[in-house]
Amino acid sequence: MRKVLFILFLLVGLTASSQCISNQSSTLIPAGPYQPGDIVTVNYTLGDFTGINVNWIHAFQINLGVGWTNLTPILAPGNPFGSVGNWLWDLQNTYPGGFNFGPGWRFVNAGTAGWGTSSNGPFTMSFQITVAPTCTPDNLSISIEVFDDCTTGGWANGGCCNDPAYNIYNGVVQIPPIITSNINHF
Repeated sequence: MRKVLFILFLLVGLTASSQCISNQSSTLIPAGPYQPGDIVTVNYTLGDFTGINVNWIHAFQINLGVGWTNLTPILAPGNPFGSVGNWLWDLQNTYPGGFNFGPGWRFVNAGTAGWGTSSNGPFTMSFQITVAPTCTPDNLSISIEVFDDCTTGGWANGGCCNDPAYNIYNGVVQIPPIITSNINHF
């Protein structure tokens, strides 16, 4: 009996301290590797957000390597069964508490400024990026960070989620070989 109780308490403890985000997935169209001028559509889904201490999801930040340019939003996250408000695209935003964010989507709660959305998801979004013109194998990493309203300063109930960035792509610009014709010396 003691073993069963120990296992139950252990499982409850592991569940209580789990991360807030789960079931993340992404696709890149077209798939890499990439050369200068390639235009890539990134689709990302966060299947579930379960906030610790009633922290709500507040923002999706897109992190790009230096080899990307022309970040353009296509589809904002949904808000299934969430708080009244909307997702706003921002290149940069400083929250009232001083947290610096961007680029990406942040939720603007119409009921209480500074709070995120009570929705648990799923959240699906997409954006386009272009490989910048270059002669060097520049970094083409892509990742997304999810922030809750305690992290952004809108909710002060500690124990916030500290989920790592979700890695979508790691690679470098593929430089096409320079082809020259034969030189004739007369």
